[in-house]
Amino acid sequence: MTKNKLNIAVFATASLPIPPFKGYGGTQRGVYDFVKNMNNKGHQIHLFGPGDSKVSDLENVILHSYIETSLWTPENNFSIEKKSQESQRHYKESFRELTKLDNEEGLDIVNVRFDNVDILRACKEMFGENRVVYGLHNLKNQERIQSIQELGIQCVAHCKNHREQYNSLPNIRTITYGIDVPSFPFSNETISETKNTPKLEILQKLKDKKEDYLINLGAIGQHKGQRTCIKLAQETGYPLIIAGTPQDRKGAKKTRYFEEEILPRIDNDRILYFGNADEEQKKELLKYAKGFLFPSGFEDITWEEPFGRAPVEALSCGTPVIAHRKGSMPEVILNGFNGYLFNTFEEASDNIKSLEKISRKDCRRTAEKAFDSKRVADEYENLFYEMIEKR
Repeated sequence: MTKNKLNIAVFATASLPIPPFKGYGGTQRGVYDFVKNMNNKGHQIHLFGPGDSKVSDLENVILHSYIETSLWTPENNFSIEKKSQESQRHYKESFRELTKLDNEEGLDIVNVRFDNVDILRACKEMFGENRVVYGLHNLKNQERIQSIQELGIQCVAHCKNHREQYNSLPNIRTITYGIDVPSFPFSNETISETKNTPKLEILQKLKDKKEDYLINLGAIGQHKGQRTCIKLAQETGYPLIIAGTPQDRKGAKKTRYFEEEILPRIDNDRILYFGNADEEQKKELLKYAKGFLFPSGFEDITWEEPFGRAPVEALSCGTPVIAHRKGSMPEVILNGFNGYLFNTFEEASDNIKSLEKISRKDCRRTAEKAFDSKRVADEYENLFYEMIEKR
């Protein structure tokens, strides 16, 4: 039986463009992958996000924006107070348009992709709990968790561990996160082995030396553990490339970890800082690496990785991952098959020395089989239809 195409609103923040075209922004990249796949299925999508988002090539997607430029791109010089005001305006205007759309067209599902209890409460009051789907991220405040529990709306966790963190919520489904695996180039060779000429100067220099490297890519902060990455590189003798932007989760102290713990150790010889890599630069950095270091939650023991997009991007390129055995990582890394899990620094060091045992083809196969974004869209679609049938 053919099911009707859906009219879906996807409510995102105005913090970064969808997709993020200048590097950091895994959440926004995930939203884009979802919207693209639902577009390809023929569903109508109303996307609420910043005006510099790039979705005009998706024929079934309409962008609704009340903020011209993303609020947290480096080019945006607004004060924190101004950014907060503009963010609230985005929420207010978007909600007004959501209400108008529902009156004119009838929305089947409102999919909220950020953590904001007030917006979730307003959506439930306006659309009812059977039309609202909330994609969980990082609710650490117990009062906020309690508020969402009382709402009773459908929640979606990124993985089993993510779900366990919020098992008090009465209505939660696990849809394991995925990425656009085919868009990531696979390499069965590291930089010392490849005959290809890399596009990035930093890689060409390593190729000339016939020297493999380790990489860490993504948000830079104590919760992600780049200081540990540096120590591991020094311990094992590999050069280390760090790519990303300071995103320490300490409010006003946002760049303190980077400035005090990372920057003084950058020598641009053995420990190299690339800066914020865009999408194509990121793929090139990943595909020639010997291994991807991901000590998430090792330095900041309070941090539980909700999923971890960057390790799956590395696997998609064929690069094995050495990850802290915490959060989502035991669901992503099959110890000894597509990488290694560690509990101690000594274990991580030994794992790096054993990278030769990992098949880069198995890394790619893992990503293709378990973490493709098309599967994510299929599971969300099934959930939406289930909710509609229960009304």
